[in-house]
Amino acid sequence: MNLIKSDFLKNAGKLFSGSMVAQLIGFAALAILGRMYEVEDFGVVENFMKLAGVFAVVAGLRYETAVVVENDDEKAKNLVRLSLFLNTCVSLFLLLIISLFKEAIAELFDFKNANILFLLPLMIWLISSTETLMMWRNRSKNYNRISTNRVLYSLSGTGYKLLHPIVQVLKGNGLLIGQILAQAAAFIHIAYRLPLRLFDFTKQNMLAVAKSYKSFPLYSSPAALLNLLALSMPVFMLTIFDGSESTGHFGNAYKLTYLPMSMLTLALGQVFFERIARLKNDKAAASQMAHELFNIMFGLAVIPVVILAVWGDEIAPFVLGGPKWHEAGVYIQITIPFYFSMFMTSSFSSAFATYNKLRVQLGYNAVFLIATTAALYFGFTIGGSARVALAWFTLVGAVLRIGILNYFFTLFGKNLIAKTIFALLITAILIYIGFGIKEGF
Repeated sequence: MNLIKSDFLKNAGKLFSGSMVAQLIGFAALAILGRMYEVEDFGVVENFMKLAGVFAVVAGLRYETAVVVENDDEKAKNLVRLSLFLNTCVSLFLLLIISLFKEAIAELFDFKNANILFLLPLMIWLISSTETLMMWRNRSKNYNRISTNRVLYSLSGTGYKLLHPIVQVLKGNGLLIGQILAQAAAFIHIAYRLPLRLFDFTKQNMLAVAKSYKSFPLYSSPAALLNLLALSMPVFMLTIFDGSESTGHFGNAYKLTYLPMSMLTLALGQVFFERIARLKNDKAAASQMAHELFNIMFGLAVIPVVILAVWGDEIAPFVLGGPKWHEAGVYIQITIPFYFSMFMTSSFSSAFATYNKLRVQLGYNAVFLIATTAALYFGFTIGGSARVALAWFTLVGAVLRIGILNYFFTLFGKNLIAKTIFALLITAILIYIGFGIKEGF
């Protein structure tokens, strides 16, 4: 029996359609923005957004994740309220820290204008609060609103970034201002007509749900922080060792590789999370659904991955606007194996929460952070270049991602070893053929 039924694909399709429209808008704009702004401008924004993301992922102590898992509607509403309250507290605390140490932080992360950091708590609050409300919408299967939200985010941010050099209503980095305005628009849209009263709660009820899901702040929150730190570490290390220009190349390489793939994995992952939470006690059904989803994802991604691995150094300059972006293309070729493994893993990562394996998640993410950071550090200090550092990061990261993917499928009920070996062989053969075509055999 095929468990990836029409309703699963239909719901994922609702999410993906909005993501796809948003991505097409982003691609079209990137081709123009790459010609309008300098590489360093992109580097500053990439660095800022990675810092915001690291704090945003733990601002609600991961109680927002429990919103989807909780079966009782009233308790789920209290989880939303709790998460939003914590988001606000963390953001205000960071504002105080920045007020005291902005110059030191700006120097470490290569921000020429230290006052940019005052925008960081606002961005953190907007991202984390939007994500909390997204979880409520996902729980309610309100996929149309989630899909529309992504289109609005892309349109509002892209529109301002394109207009900024012309109108300059606000002074500063137009790319950064556009990101903040886009996130604000996304929050307002997802919060509009929210079917719950944010302040209708009692202290006892809030403490009760906080205690019920204490494993989320204890294990899921630090695990999420470690994971995002590991994924953000290339940006931080490139900034520290090589400067904002290198970060700008890496950021746009990411936008041309994993970002498009992430739109699909996010759509499939959100629907899979809701579905696997209901099927977790039926090993046969859970395993079958997971294997079917793996087959679909591999089939969709393998050809684009091969194209980027072979022709990335030509695609990036063509899309972004000339030879100044050649290094971004080389970064694409180096990192695409890691992003492919990340794509294949991300949709299934909800297994940690679904099967209450948050301690395992914490341990794995700690290993991932230490291993990939060490790879980057020695790549810079021994290898002597950003390319070598990213190659080591890719190798270590891909191996660890493939390992955890097989662990997920053990939880679902049937391991993935045979399919993993087959998928690696197919991908390697296609890349080899691609390079043969490129070089004219």
